[in-house]
Amino acid sequence: MAARASGRGQPVAQVPAAVGAGAEPQAPDESSPAEQPSLRSIVRCALVLLGALPWCLPLARSRAPLGELGAALDRVFAPMCHRMPERSLALDGVVMPLCSRCAGIFAGFAAGAAIARPRLAMTAWRPILIALAALMTVDVATQDLGLRPVWHASRLATGVAFGYAAAAAFLAQLARRPR
Repeated sequence: MAARASGRGQPVAQVPAAVGAGAEPQAPDESSPAEQPSLRSIVRCALVLLGALPWCLPLARSRAPLGELGAALDRVFAPMCHRMPERSLALDGVVMPLCSRCAGIFAGFAAGAAIARPRLAMTAWRPILIALAALMTVDVATQDLGLRPVWHASRLATGVAFGYAAAAAFLAQLARRPR
């Protein structure tokens, strides 16, 4: 900021130096680069929305006739998951488009993107992600080997933990990228 003095030795209002040098002031409705949404903010919003979708879809389908739109949204998840009915949750009487573990991963993505803490370097996230993937693998193995029945709570918990860490690690890495 540059101050201009009046003829009496008193400063006049502060004026940005660029404006005083003949540059055009920015129109009030134009946003400066600092005010524009960053790539990280856009990715965070997208991950939150994507993570919430498999949870919102059955609730919407139970309350409104979504018809072909609901069926199309449901089909989006088909290539991602086995969708076995005994391993899937039902919300408001409608089966989710993913099994409970995959639904947990999506919920974890949403939570991890919304909270995005702690902000660790990727070298710190790697062993955390490996440990959570191993924990999820143990959960899968004990269930599939018949050592225990399907526990939706453990499927959700391992999925949420892994999804949270994956989203938080991704956003931490995105924040560290050169601009």
